[in-house]
Amino acid sequence: MDYVSKAFRDGYFVPRVYDGSKIIQRYGAGDKTFAMGQIQRRYADPATGLEVMVIANADGGAEHRTVDVIRVSSITTGAVPSGKTESLRGVTLKGIAIGDPAAKALAEACKEGEAEAERLKLSSVAVECVCKYAEDLLNLCYYTRDGKVVAMDVGVSDCGTCHGLAVRYLLTA
Repeated sequence: MDYVSKAFRDGYFVPRVYDGSKIIQRYGAGDKTFAMGQIQRRYADPATGLEVMVIANADGGAEHRTVDVIRVSSITTGAVPSGKTESLRGVTLKGIAIGDPAAKALAEACKEGEAEAERLKLSSVAVECVCKYAEDLLNLCYYTRDGKVVAMDVGVSDCGTCHGLAVRYLLTA
């Protein structure tokens, strides 16, 4: 099973398992950019049109670099990436899929306590990001627009994917 589908299927993320060199071996270099001290590699799933972004901290040497976040999105953050992944058809995060109702994602994020939500932009598209943070630094985030899930990510909570922007608030179940 490919790394992206496994991370989303399990809804769990262990950074040392998803090391940057293994991602590059499997998918190639992808479209690589640097932003906010992170290396971002974009890939495309030609079967579904989904974009995959793999985010790693730029600190340390490449042989020690781990992946902080994997995001799957129906919103492309630029030209279609040159790197390709296996088909992500049917990929879910805790039972939530791209295209599912926003209310379903919100309910999952609010299970067992509070979730944090923000309004932000993916590329130039305004979305709402709802994240559930666990004590082990794991985060599960769902990005919604017009009542539907448009992206989701799994990673470590201090990675900067869903914070630091203007409107932030807590949600409870």
